[in-house]
Amino acid sequence: MKKVLIVLGLLPAIAAAQAPEPAPYAKRWPLALSTEQAGAYRAVLDRDVYTTTAWPDLRDIDVLDANGKPVAAALFGPEQPTALPARRIVVPWFPLPASPQDDDAPSRVSAQFGENGRIVRIEADGGGSSAAGPARAFLVDLSGIRYNAEALEFTWDPGTPREARYRVEGSQDLQTWDVVDERVTLVELQRGSQRLLRDEAPIRGGLRYIRFVPLDASPALPIREVRVRLDEVHPQQSVLWSELRGRRVSEQGVDGFAYESDGRYPVALADLAVDDYAVGEWTLESRDALDAPWRLRAGPWVAYRVAGQQPSSSAAQPLSSGPARDRYWRLRNRGALPDQVPTLRLGYRPEVMVFLAQGAPPYALVAGSARASRATVPMPALVDALRRDRGEDWQPAPAYLSPASALAGDAALIPPPTPRDWKTWLLWGLLVLGAALVAAFAFSLLRNRPPA
Repeated sequence: MKKVLIVLGLLPAIAAAQAPEPAPYAKRWPLALSTEQAGAYRAVLDRDVYTTTAWPDLRDIDVLDANGKPVAAALFGPEQPTALPARRIVVPWFPLPASPQDDDAPSRVSAQFGENGRIVRIEADGGGSSAAGPARAFLVDLSGIRYNAEALEFTWDPGTPREARYRVEGSQDLQTWDVVDERVTLVELQRGSQRLLRDEAPIRGGLRYIRFVPLDASPALPIREVRVRLDEVHPQQSVLWSELRGRRVSEQGVDGFAYESDGRYPVALADLAVDDYAVGEWTLESRDALDAPWRLRAGPWVAYRVAGQQPSSSAAQPLSSGPARDRYWRLRNRGALPDQVPTLRLGYRPEVMVFLAQGAPPYALVAGSARASRATVPMPALVDALRRDRGEDWQPAPAYLSPASALAGDAALIPPPTPRDWKTWLLWGLLVLGAALVAAFAFSLLRNRPPA
């Protein structure tokens, strides 16, 4: 009896010893931040992420800090306002020491780079600045920006009238410089209630570093912040396409073409791509499991391609049910099927992972786990609070996915064995033990009962 009680008492300890370890992931994408101290960032999911995730709702996509701990993160659809790219991004800038030979030209500098290739410190060749007082030349680091920039905007301490003229130069490697603008004037003048302010400089896109060389003896600008204004075109996310090769199938006496998707894309458009196919009325269906019923997604629509001096083709069809992440797709034609299997093109706009800069950087996006589930956080409310503090046009700063590295690989996609319900076993054990004790007590009473 004592041995049974000891075993029952050890059941909770055995269950704790068999508690699951932190969920492994198949892949990891290091995140390159466009700027430091932004508070919140947005990373656009790419095709590799969609082909790695194990769940239709993308629950296993998360963001971890340098210690492997999850940070507050949430997934936003491309149509949601928070998912839109920022039009203005704060970028780092560095004062440049003046050359002793030419006060108007900056000396040659050497840069110290951080983990993501961004400048963390600027030093003059030979050590330090040779000129007393604040440096008038300065350098702006755009290496963290992947979109085309159209201008730099400056914020400086207001109140003092100032006018400064610069030559703007651009470089890709800090060694070779090209002139972007021969003369740019930054000015702030005030007369009574009238104020003249020019606090921006147009630049050319595609440059990693911008240098401002003073053309006059004006005092150094008391710069507090530099922002890059991005091109208006870049916030318009283009539609990406996944092309599927199919095979001819016959189900319940109806012929069609079957396809299998390689990822959990949020498919919103469908189109056919083939050199030549018969005109017909097509219907598109999908399902997420082989034993699930088919659901109508698009059609019937007439697909065609007409050659000639002005070739034309049918437009892509929007899915009537909204975005779908199903694995299996079926194409049917009301008429005779063409001999050539058409390529099914599924269009989608990638979603955005928004996360807060918590814990220790650098951060990484992970995906592909049969056991992981991203924590639910009130991210829209958190972003709205940041927008109230930083202005209505504030948006999370961009973070970019670096090439993926394997973690647990395909092993992370294998579902874990069904856990044993130790609480139920313990309860039944206690009930059986209690019944056995009652029976033993009753049997003892019957044996010790005196004769009549």
